[in-house]
Order: sequence, then C-alpha cells, then structure tokens
Amino acid sequence: MRARPLSLGITLVAELVIGSLAVAQPTTADQAAASTGEGAVSLARLSATLDDLLSRPVFRRAHVGLAVQQAETGEILYQRAADKRFTPGSTVKLVTAAVALEILGPAYRWSTRVVVDGPVIDGRLEGNVWLVGSGDPSLTRDELRALVPALRQHGIREIDGDVVADDRAFEPKPWGRGWMWDDLHIGFAGGVSGLQLSPNIVVAQLVPGRTIGEPVRLSYLEPGPKLPILVDARTGRARSEVELEVVPLPGAAEKRIIGSLPLGRSLELSLAPPHPTLYALAYLGTVLADSGITVGGRMRTVESRETIPPATKELAVIRSDSLGLVLGAFLKPSDNQIGESILRTVGRESAGEGSADSGIESVDRILRVWGIPADAAEVADGSGLSRYNQITPAALNRLLLIQWHHPTSDVLIDALPIAGVDGTLRWRMRGTVAEGNARAKTGALDAVRGLSGYVRDRDGRTIIFTLLVNGFEARGSEARAIEDLIIEQLALFSVSPPLAP
Repeated sequence: MRARPLSLGITLVAELVIGSLAVAQPTTADQAAASTGEGAVSLARLSATLDDLLSRPVFRRAHVGLAVQQAETGEILYQRAADKRFTPGSTVKLVTAAVALEILGPAYRWSTRVVVDGPVIDGRLEGNVWLVGSGDPSLTRDELRALVPALRQHGIREIDGDVVADDRAFEPKPWGRGWMWDDLHIGFAGGVSGLQLSPNIVVAQLVPGRTIGEPVRLSYLEPGPKLPILVDARTGRARSEVELEVVPLPGAAEKRIIGSLPLGRSLELSLAPPHPTLYALAYLGTVLADSGITVGGRMRTVESRETIPPATKELAVIRSDSLGLVLGAFLKPSDNQIGESILRTVGRESAGEGSADSGIESVDRILRVWGIPADAAEVADGSGLSRYNQITPAALNRLLLIQWHHPTSDVLIDALPIAGVDGTLRWRMRGTVAEGNARAKTGALDAVRGLSGYVRDRDGRTIIFTLLVNGFEARGSEARAIEDLIIEQLALFSVSPPLAP
C-alpha cells in the first residue's frame, strides 16, 4: 500500500490530520477541470457516480454515510453524512487494533504460565498445579495438550492437589456491553476470560431421526467436553423448513434447543461454551485423564482473593505470537474473541485493570489525542457486536489517515483483508481493479453494513474510504454489491491529464 512509513510521533501525526481535514472540498470548476486517461474516473464523474450508487433502491430507507479522501494530502474527495453517527459493526475493530498498536506496540506478547506449589515425590506432586492466564486470545488446544509432556518431564504422573485455573487477568464478565442475549450461545459471541482457548467454540451437528417425529440428537464433531445443552427438537417432514430455537433455562447455564429439523437434513452448529475459563479447564481435565495423569483434588477456578503460594516452581510458559501477527488473525476473519481480549489487555497494561471499561477509557484518550472529537466516536466494546457503538465515517477516516502516516502503519495495513485474496474480502471484487488492491475492514449486523480501509487509485495514490449503512431493507448481498462498485470507482479515480492524441 505504501513505499515506506513516515516516522512521525503521535502528536505530530494528530496535527497533520487535524490540519488536513480543513482542506476545502473541490469547487465545481475544479471538478469540471479534472480530466483522466482512458478508463479512468474524474472527480466530477466520481462524485456523480457515488451519488447515484448511494441513491439506489437498496438504500432507499437507509441511513448512509460515506467519506473519501487522499491519504497523502488528506484532501477530501467526497462526503455524504460523514459527520453523522452510525452503528459500525465490526469496522470498530479498526479502532481496537490501532489503539492496541499505540499502547501495547506490535511486539507485545501474552503468556500462560504453569506453576506448581509442592514437591514431586515418586511421581506424585504433593500440591497444586496452577494455570495462570494473561488473557491470551490465541491459546490453542494443541498448546494445552502440550502441557502433558511438560508435566511428565518433571516426573509428574499424579497430582495430589487441585488444578487451578487463574483467569484474574481479566474482569469476570465475559461479554461486551450491549451484546444481544439471544446471540450468546453462538460461537461468534462466546465471550472472553483471562484463561481461554482459541477458538472458544464447539463445533457440533444436529442430526434428525430416521422417521418423522423422532428426537433430534446433537453430535459433536471434535473431541472435548460436552456442553450443557438439552435437545428437545423433533424430526419434521422431508424438505420442510428448519424451525429451531435455542432458549436459556431459567437460573441455569444450560440451553434448550426446541423445534423441528427436516428428515434427511443435518445442521452444523458453531456453539459457544457457557464460560471460556470453565471450558478450558474442562478440556484440560479430559487431556490429563486421557494421558493417565490422575488428579486427586478438583479441577477448579481460582477464588477471587486467593493467592498463589510464594514457594512455587514454574514448569512451562506458553507465549503467544506478537500482537503484530495476532492482528492478522483478528482483522482478516473478523474474530470477536481476539478483539475483546485486546481491549481488556489495553486496559490492564495502561491502567492496571483488565476490564472492558478500563480499555475503553484508554481508547477514548487516544482518540482525543488523534483529534477525533468525543461526540464523533462512542466505543462500547472491542469487537463491534454491541449496537451501543457509534462512530462517524469522518472519524474512521481520520483514524485511518493517522495510521497511514504512523510508524506502525504497515502492521495494521498488512493485517487487513485484501479484496479477492483473503479474509472477509476473499470472494469480493474479483476480476476488478480493486482485486489485490483494496484493503479494508468489513462490518455486518442485522441491517448494518460497513467497509473502511484503503485502495490505490489509477495514479498510484492511496485513497481512504469509510462507508457505513444502517437500516437497509434489502438482502446483505445486494448492499455488498453496491459497496464493491463504490470501491471499484475509487480504484479507477485519476487526476492525471489525458494522453495527447
């Protein structure tokens, strides 16, 4: 996207952006004078085309905002409702990533420690095993299974005490403010904790019976602990509609699946465990049992005021990849778990409290330094699942302009989905001038669309864009088609004079 980053400090970058945003919109005469080479799009034609695309029937009742400007100069090329606030969906992940790079730095790593508080005598640990988390959003099942060889290397074949999961790096609340209660059983809304597996999901399948009226059963597609889910659904007629609903049981963590599933049709599910720490602990319990390492005490979570005994021995440390690499796993597939973990990590490292509120306070502070007004961005979580998030297209553009001129710009830009290549843009804009060119973060909730990022124009300059749409009535695919056409027009834009005949 860029030949080289500019080495500008945070204050100087903010001053550059604030000044550049004062650049006036081109006059009608300027637009008329803008000319292009063959196949390119002039500024006048670009504005007219964007007006037309944003007025299509798919957006007839929608609230639509678009901000377009050049990265090199900050010159504004097009605006519509750019200073109005929108629910951004997952485009708010850009805010989370940018602030994390500013506070934590691209080299930041999480660690998960394994310590024991007693001696090992004849293969028996006379004490407890502590699994101390730091909120690593990338701790895999393979890494947890690798703890078995680590225990065996220290001669441990039996644990006399407890296996204690210490997840106090983060606040106890696993979910973001304003998350929809009827999403919490779905994998993308699984919540986070100071000790969690990645991905924090359980893949299962609903399988109909052999005849109409028979019970539907839940089959797990991967090894691991079972979830507290009661299936009370029945097999319906072949080719009938899937009519299923997941309802919480009052006062319990269990969920109940009701409704009907057509004969001969299975349905794959991505399910969220009731709590990340409890699931990670249960998974470790099955790993230890399968390996033959017995636990005499309990598999339990740490008490809120419990202290790790001072006389402990560290057996192993699992370190994550650097934040710079984790951002690719965060932004390209739009991983909510990583976003919430990053937000709480920002809070812990900047204010000593691993909470969403503390992280949001840090986000607000950095946004003010970057010249983004308080009324232009209200952040409620780190992932964009909350509809309490509100931001203007101009504010997201300003953030992207800051990042483009920032010393860590390449880290963020490299982590974005690439049109027609990977991430949430893998299948989009293929066969157009935007393929392999546009890098942007998508956002999608019910009746919410967002796309914000960078694209090179015909002159090789970088254009920054943010499109936010709320309240549209059509299918998401129809809105997506308009988004792609808009980015293609930006990629065709040129201010170069036409070639002489």
